[in-house]
Amino acid sequence: MSDYVEDNDDDDDEPVGLPRRPFDDSESDITPMIDMTFLLLIYFVVTSTMDPTKIGLIPKATAGENVAAEESAVLFVSVGKGDKANVTSFEGKEFSSDEDMQIREIVEYVTEELDQGKKQVMLFGDEDVRVGEVTRVQRIIGDAFEDLDKTYIAVQSAK
Repeated sequence: MSDYVEDNDDDDDEPVGLPRRPFDDSESDITPMIDMTFLLLIYFVVTSTMDPTKIGLIPKATAGENVAAEESAVLFVSVGKGDKANVTSFEGKEFSSDEDMQIREIVEYVTEELDQGKKQVMLFGDEDVRVGEVTRVQRIIGDAFEDLDKTYIAVQSAK
């Protein structure tokens, strides 16, 4: 005879574990909602334009301070061909459309005007010019003349 003893205990067939808690309908899984929120966030970050100065037109001014053009180096920024704007001096001299050459000409003009006793720089923006172009010219002046007190963006007052 064999020493094997068959155990017919039915309790050993079921897995050992904690009893299940009944599902409560008031609790819901928010993981899919969080996933959708992150997907929407990623979509809008990828498809949006991060530089707001390149997309808008110059806003209408509601208030400001008066600045005399006689005491300023005046530059006119107007709509040009393509994406670039035309930049013209107060005397009517139009600067080059080549970006590197335009930078040099603007710096030379502003340097001459400041040497003649002008105190600040004033930019006139045409109504249809993009904010990015006015900002680009303002950045050129700011980079070249770090000790310059102020650069004004001028508007025409309504009469």
